[in-house]
Amino acid sequence: MKLKTLLLGSAAAMIAVSGARAADAVVAEPEPVEYVRVCDMYGAGFFYIPGTETCLSINGYARVGYYYLDQDVGPELGRFEYRARLNFDARNETDYGTLRSQIRIQGDGNEGDAVAVIDRLLISLGGFRLGYSDSWQTTFHGYGNYIERRDGDYGYDQAIFLDYTYSANGFSAAIGVQDTDFVGGAANRNIDPYVGLGYTGSSWSLAASFLYDTQNEEGQWKVSGTVAPIEEIELKAWYRGQTGANRYSTDGLDTDSWGGHIRYNFSEAVSFGLTYSDNDNANAAQYGLGMFWQAAPGLSVRPEVVIFENDDFEVGARIYRTF
Repeated sequence: MKLKTLLLGSAAAMIAVSGARAADAVVAEPEPVEYVRVCDMYGAGFFYIPGTETCLSINGYARVGYYYLDQDVGPELGRFEYRARLNFDARNETDYGTLRSQIRIQGDGNEGDAVAVIDRLLISLGGFRLGYSDSWQTTFHGYGNYIERRDGDYGYDQAIFLDYTYSANGFSAAIGVQDTDFVGGAANRNIDPYVGLGYTGSSWSLAASFLYDTQNEEGQWKVSGTVAPIEEIELKAWYRGQTGANRYSTDGLDTDSWGGHIRYNFSEAVSFGLTYSDNDNANAAQYGLGMFWQAAPGLSVRPEVVIFENDDFEVGARIYRTF
C-alpha cells in the first residue's frame, strides 16, 4: 500500500507541474495569409497585386516555326525560327480614367542566334498614350493580311510616340507625334505628326490616317476597310501611299503598296485565308494561302504557302503555345 500510495502521489505531482508550465507557455499565433484576389473588372486573367487596388495580367507565348523558300534564281533556303514573348498589363482606376501600363519582353532567334529586347513599353491614361510600341499607323488599321509570315507589304514599324484618341459610338479620332529614328541619337531626331479617323460597326469598319515626314517634307497615307457579310466570312482591303517623290520608309519599304484578304471560318477551331499584296517594285506581287488550326486549348498550328510574281514560292508553319 505504501508503494502504491507513493506512485500515485508522484504522478499527481508531475501532472500539477506540467499543468502549471503549460499555463505559462506562450503559443505563437500564425500570421494571416493574404490570398490573391481575382480582378474581373478588365476581363479574364487579371488579379489584384496583394496590398493594392492595381490589377495585373501576365500572359505570352512560345513560338517555333520552319520555312522553306524555293527561288527561281538563287539557292533554296530553309531555316528554323523561334520567339518567346511575355506581356505584363497593369491597370487601376483614377479620377481621370483607367491608368494602364504595358511591358512586352520578346526574344527572337533562328539557327542559334537570339536577341531579347523590351518590345513594348506604354503608359496610357484617359485616351493619352506615351511610350514605345508598334506605331499607331500600324495598329490603327489592324495590321496586314491574314497569313502569318508573308502578310503583305503593309508597312509595319515601331516608334516612340505620344498620342490622344477620342472614341465614342464606334467612331474614333486620333492625333499624335512619333519618332522612328531615335536609335540614331539626337542628330537624327525627326518628330513626325499623324492624324486618323475611323469607324467600327457591327459587321464593317473603315479607317484613314496620314503621317507627315518632317525630314523629307512629304506624307504617307493609309486607308483600310473590313466587312463581314456573314458570320463565317471576313474581307479586308488596304492601300498605303505617298504624297511625293521623297518616300517615307516603313520597315524598309518606301513605295506605294496595296492588298487584301478573304478569311473563311470553317469552324471555331479552323479557318482559312486567301491573300494578295503588291507594291511599286518589280516582281513584288504575292499570293498566299494560310490556315489557322486551334489544335487544343493554348496550342495552335498555322501553316501557309506563298507564291511570288517571279515564280518563287515559300512554304512553312508556325506552332504557338499561348498562356
